[in-house]
Amino acid sequence: MNRTRDELAAAAIPSVKVPLWTRDYMLACCANLMMGLAFFELVPVLPLYLTGQLQVSSGWLGWIMSIYVLAAILSRPWFAHRVDSGDRKKIYVTVYILLALSFSGYAVAATALMFFATRFIQGLIWGGMTTSGPTMAVDIIPPSRRGEGLGFFGMTMTLGMCLGPVIGLQVYQQYGFYVITWSSLVLCLAGAGIASLIRAPKRPVQEPVQETPKKVLDRLVLRVGIPLAVNVMIASFSYGVVAVYSALYGKMYGFKYAGLFYALMGIGMLVSRFMVGRQIDRGRVAELSVISLGILTASFAALALFPLEWVYYTSAILIGFGFGIFIPTFQTMKLNMADRGHRGAVNSTFFTAFDIGVGTGMFCGGKIYAYLNLNWAFGIGALLNLLAIVYFYRISLDHYRKNKLGVDSD
Repeated sequence: MNRTRDELAAAAIPSVKVPLWTRDYMLACCANLMMGLAFFELVPVLPLYLTGQLQVSSGWLGWIMSIYVLAAILSRPWFAHRVDSGDRKKIYVTVYILLALSFSGYAVAATALMFFATRFIQGLIWGGMTTSGPTMAVDIIPPSRRGEGLGFFGMTMTLGMCLGPVIGLQVYQQYGFYVITWSSLVLCLAGAGIASLIRAPKRPVQEPVQETPKKVLDRLVLRVGIPLAVNVMIASFSYGVVAVYSALYGKMYGFKYAGLFYALMGIGMLVSRFMVGRQIDRGRVAELSVISLGILTASFAALALFPLEWVYYTSAILIGFGFGIFIPTFQTMKLNMADRGHRGAVNSTFFTAFDIGVGTGMFCGGKIYAYLNLNWAFGIGALLNLLAIVYFYRISLDHYRKNKLGVDSD
């Protein structure tokens, strides 16, 4: 019987497990959680403050909320090159401190333009955070447990994405906007302190060499991973829609606890992360990819067709579960196509593709809501996830199997 390259690679993994939960890995996870809490506790609060207190127009609001995506896309290739050629820990801690300081911009901003500028600067820094942090984490994770390690590492960001908005809304209601900005700053400084304690593996010093334009491009963008990046862009459109408009959808239909959607989505993500890591390391990426995209297709279709409260909350859990499988699976596949010297480019390419999809979903979701309704936005998300399944089977999977390096490519 013929065996796939994934199955052969999985079979080659030693029976004795290398420890995953080391001191440095746990510190990296804690630092990642702090970053997620600090950044995402402001996400649901900013629109409320800008429209309620500053009377910002809907046009300005859309630009302020989404400009960080463009800024992150612009900065990631540069950070990818720096991370792959320099001291990863130093870059990570430095960028972490800059992110903390950027929150002070919200405290002094008094106009829409000042918020726009602060959001843009923070987006540039965010591009560095989401490139340097995961790259250093991959250096710490044993290659044979990469899928499991990335799953739990990503789960800490998931916790931040889900708990942050809940905390932010509570603090905003009780203490006001400015307390949140300073709490985000303090959380980031604490996270930077934790990150500084990580003992990153020593990397061989690379002698400067004359590089061709092709090699420079490879350091900025993982070209071999572009088919998978297209898959990520297609699927993450729906994430942009649900992240911004799910609470508005619940409010539109009179659901009592629309804010609960984020918490349930987080529960779904957490459950999936405990289940998916070892399956990835066993080479079951094809099955996991299709399962995750299938769950997302069904969940978004249900929201589009059945605006019922129980469907709303059930879909939240399933959407979280689907993305909880999708993100570490595709990130691991991309990492398996590059050597250690290109990990920064891998993470830059992955998160750039994710942000392009999310940003497009945020922007188009608003337009669809204005001219049609949110049911159409969720319906289009379902169709795009279905398209992602077809694209994966027709293009991405075969390309991945031909270009996969294996777990011992470090």
